[in-house]
Amino acid sequence: MKNIILLLFVFLSTTISAQFTFSDDFESYTAGDYIGEESDVWTTWSGATGGTEDVQVTADNANSGTNSTFYSSTAANGGPQDVVLPFGGQVFSSGDFTFSASFFVNPNAGAYFNLQAEVEIGQTWAVDCNMNEDGTIVLSTGGGGTVFLSSTYPAGEWFDLTIDVDLTINNWSLIINGENLGSFINTENEIASLDIFPLTGHQFYVDDIVVEHVPALLSSLDIPSYVQSPIDVEIAGTIFNYGNEPINSFDVVWTNGTDTYTSNYAGLDIASMSTYDFVCTDLLEMPNPTIENITVTAENVNGTTDFDDLNASIDHTIQSYEFVTQKIPLYEHFTSNTCVPCATFNPGFQVLLDANNVNDANDANANAIKFQVDYPGAADQSYNDDVAVRSLYYQVLGVPTAHIDGSETGSSQTNLDARAAIPCFLDITGTAVSVNGDDIEVNVSITSYSDYSNSKLYIAIVENQYDNNLGTNGETEFFQVHRKMLPTSAGVSVDLSEGSTIQATESTTFVTGEVLAGSFDLWQGLGNCVVVVFVQNDITKEIYQSKTIDITGGLLGINENENFDFQIMPNPANDKVSMRFKSIESTTEITIYSITGQLVAKVQVAKSLAEQTIPVDISSFEPGIYSVKMQADKHTVVRQLIKQ
Repeated sequence: MKNIILLLFVFLSTTISAQFTFSDDFESYTAGDYIGEESDVWTTWSGATGGTEDVQVTADNANSGTNSTFYSSTAANGGPQDVVLPFGGQVFSSGDFTFSASFFVNPNAGAYFNLQAEVEIGQTWAVDCNMNEDGTIVLSTGGGGTVFLSSTYPAGEWFDLTIDVDLTINNWSLIINGENLGSFINTENEIASLDIFPLTGHQFYVDDIVVEHVPALLSSLDIPSYVQSPIDVEIAGTIFNYGNEPINSFDVVWTNGTDTYTSNYAGLDIASMSTYDFVCTDLLEMPNPTIENITVTAENVNGTTDFDDLNASIDHTIQSYEFVTQKIPLYEHFTSNTCVPCATFNPGFQVLLDANNVNDANDANANAIKFQVDYPGAADQSYNDDVAVRSLYYQVLGVPTAHIDGSETGSSQTNLDARAAIPCFLDITGTAVSVNGDDIEVNVSITSYSDYSNSKLYIAIVENQYDNNLGTNGETEFFQVHRKMLPTSAGVSVDLSEGSTIQATESTTFVTGEVLAGSFDLWQGLGNCVVVVFVQNDITKEIYQSKTIDITGGLLGINENENFDFQIMPNPANDKVSMRFKSIESTTEITIYSITGQLVAKVQVAKSLAEQTIPVDISSFEPGIYSVKMQADKHTVVRQLIKQ
């Protein structure tokens, strides 16, 4: 017996739009059939069909007709039934998606399913749906780290459950028996398959499954949600051609409810399944703090009025403030060099961090602090009492565990972008100065333009990178590792009511050398470190803002990479210096700071296989001591420059 996937094609004058629809009421099977074995579509988690991981059709109970599927488990870890419905090998990330099915959950039992976010199952859970034995239903992240929505469901009777998603604007809704129980923004706004898996004690029937996806023509907007006035906001976005014919022209119309503007785009050749980024000719003027609700619509595609314009319109709200700063999310990651899963997770996590200029004092999209714990094997050499305090603060019971802005959740670009989109009204500035190379004084100033209650200030010294082969999980390179918090890991309570400014000064002295568990020593010296400052609500644990500060001044020690033979000539100097270094395998950045931490010059150097000499004009510098930092491929060298 075969299931049916129905691909609906709507023929229009110039474009064909594809709408994916799948349905199964199990009436085409015979009771006792394994659906994965009989179907071209259904499969199992492992891919093995026709056995204990597959599910059999039953005629014992049905919502429509005579057949349904029944799931139950008495195994300690759930299963072994674990049935998967791939959505055509596609990942849906925009457009409208709907999953609906009829469920019958036995009283005092329960049910579970999830939606996967990637074609390869087991990588990322888009959402978990737990129907608990007490009659509650919970939608959450994979593993339940963040609960999106909770309500109730009717046990002991058939009911209709729908998850309706506008992927274009990341709006997920739960509907039971026609009643919308709430909506939420998901940290994983992609969908690729359905997984039905009974947990221990679960007993439930599933019938009348329908999956539908309608692509988006106007797939996304590139417009900020929060700005600082006065400002003229650019209206931009992306068109996605989901049809079979090229798009040669279209119009974009946007309105704020008072005025309407139209931009025309012609002479194009947007191929099928390709995108086009547009920028409207008219700007949204926001001279004063206000809220603007705008609607952007794609129209008149290829000059036709009958184009299937489903998902061709997006609403967007822009709020302007007198003062707003870009929020920089902070990851606090708990890991260990004796944790085998950490060795698998950490490289991919580091790719995400590096792609967001992690801990870059001038251009970071994310900051990070890695806490090396004292389990599952012997204590990691970078473990100390500060790590123990932060672990207890978050109730971390296992590694790897990543928190972003105080919440344990997924580690993805979507998750990071959602946090970065939150408006912030804290202005954090500061300096970190070392005079002798082993001492450090950190000065922080924070001005608040809103009320931030229950706030604590934390100042962390973080080592950029070091090598260590003393672990047991195979990891030898470590990045953004915590070394010490100032004055302590308890933080400092601060008053950040609207209009307030607080200042803090903290200092300490470090030892550099063989790092042992329990110590606060550095692996490669302060030249290999940055300061990460963050403000956290001590009740909710939400981190309001984070800021990285470079360490400047003094003789900052670091064990240098052999490719970094970095020289400054002459030194001392009056007007010009030459900076010479060996071949490098990546783009290099040279930054120069005054002894007070002010950035006075920045030079970007392209990768080269030859020795390079870069001239730098310092004639405008005030006489004094400057720190010159050369950074490439996660390695850093710091030199001292004296301007006469």
